[in-house]
Amino acid sequence: MLILSSCNRTSIQDEFTTYFRYNEPDGIASLDPALASYQSAVWATGHLYNGLVELDSSLNIAPCIASSWEISLGGTRLTFHLRPDVWFHTDTCFIAAGYPEGARTVTAHDVVFSIKRIYDGSAKSTGAWVYRDRITSVAAPDDTTVVFTLSAPFAPFLALLTMPYGYIVPHEAVSFYGDDFGQHPVGTGPFMFKQWVPDVALQLQRNPNYFKVDGKGDRLPLLDGVTITFLRDTKSEFLEFMHGGYDMVTSVDASIAPTIYDANGKLQPRYSDFQIFRSPALSVEYYGVLLDTTKPGARHSPLATNKWLRQALNYAIDRHRIVAYVLHGKGIPARHGLLPPSLPGYDSTVPGYNYNPDEARRLLAKAGYPNGKGLPTLVLQLGNNPRTASVAEAIQEQWKEIGVSVELRQVDFPQHLSQVRAGELELWRTSWIADYPDAENFMALFISSNQSPAGPNTTHLVHRLLDSLYQEALKPGYSRAERSALYAQMQTYIVDEAPWIFLYHDVIIRMAQPNIHGLTVDGTGRLQLEHVVKSSSSLPS
Repeated sequence: MLILSSCNRTSIQDEFTTYFRYNEPDGIASLDPALASYQSAVWATGHLYNGLVELDSSLNIAPCIASSWEISLGGTRLTFHLRPDVWFHTDTCFIAAGYPEGARTVTAHDVVFSIKRIYDGSAKSTGAWVYRDRITSVAAPDDTTVVFTLSAPFAPFLALLTMPYGYIVPHEAVSFYGDDFGQHPVGTGPFMFKQWVPDVALQLQRNPNYFKVDGKGDRLPLLDGVTITFLRDTKSEFLEFMHGGYDMVTSVDASIAPTIYDANGKLQPRYSDFQIFRSPALSVEYYGVLLDTTKPGARHSPLATNKWLRQALNYAIDRHRIVAYVLHGKGIPARHGLLPPSLPGYDSTVPGYNYNPDEARRLLAKAGYPNGKGLPTLVLQLGNNPRTASVAEAIQEQWKEIGVSVELRQVDFPQHLSQVRAGELELWRTSWIADYPDAENFMALFISSNQSPAGPNTTHLVHRLLDSLYQEALKPGYSRAERSALYAQMQTYIVDEAPWIFLYHDVIIRMAQPNIHGLTVDGTGRLQLEHVVKSSSSLPS
């Protein structure tokens, strides 16, 4: 396993001018796509792997490892035809398996292996819910053909395959590295693993055998590599960016944000030489509430069994003020359900929670806690991110105004996520970023069969009518408008049950050095570096 033990930062700067450098303050626990359930891991695995299909620049399904496909039997059979020129990264695992060149091409059998390890439990994947009860079989009748048989038609199935849980891995690497595969990844992507200094940096290098070319016929990627650091302090991260140490920055500490952005999220004149990229995110930020009283986090929680209390907390938040003064315009208040405004199917008529402290106090009294009397201090847990801490501090003050006391607790994000999935927390902060641009991907968070840790329903909401509407919307024959109407009904019930404290929809803002070309941003928040070029021009003066 190629894991460097040195903590010398110079070991990640050897090819400084030709590597794209960015920072991940939340860290990365594993590079196994089976475990890529949070943004930093999704970005990193996106550099290393490919799936059968992908999202193009317009967020439409496009060929990738598969060159074509057909859908038959009323939407229950999908047949994919693979490209013959896709190679896995050169790696020792292939030499050990009898391939003297140290690499081999992808076959249909690799697809079968990769998909099955997600849903059969062997990879302990956080994405088992994606395929569970949907795939009856996946088979390879020959080396270049893969056939999926579904238990029932599922309109977004192609979109599911664009997720990290649809990435293709070689069985030789999984067998050779065993539990350490996540620390020594082998894929087909534009970049391949080079070295990982724990808690310092991860370095990827250009894959010389990548199968894609650009419009000029030049083989991609155009960079020599990628360096990802794990600097926790976002103030230091921005200072490093200002001195040219990073090519892009996505996290700006809340305490310095007003000096960088104006109230509309635009760059202040001092920083106008840098590039800025903006896009409404297909995401929602929220505080989750555990409703399952059999889990340790909810056994003694007043939130778990008191819908009026949860509604009161929602009404007590001034989302517009938080977006304007804490996020400095980098957000959209979540006032109409859970779907972001930029997502097809968003419905502004869905009722939500406006700031109404009087209604919050009325519901608090109805819940049995007039002016907060008798209500124990709530514990809200967050990851170690300065921006989410600033939002939580603002909400802590707003809840205090109606008599609700809350203690804030911060832990490292991987630990935080593990505790959320294990049902150890009564109230926590997280976000959901669309895996693909379909409202179904958000509705799946509230389906009974998707309860964590096997699925994304971390609140453990159980609502049979929601389950029924969700299944109805997946039936073939519905137009997008008809499916959207069903999802709007679902949102009405979700808002009423209030398993979340709805906060805001993110606005993605990335700053880049002026010598970076080809960088793009879209609502999925993905980071694509295949077409990025880093020129040698100087930094802004």
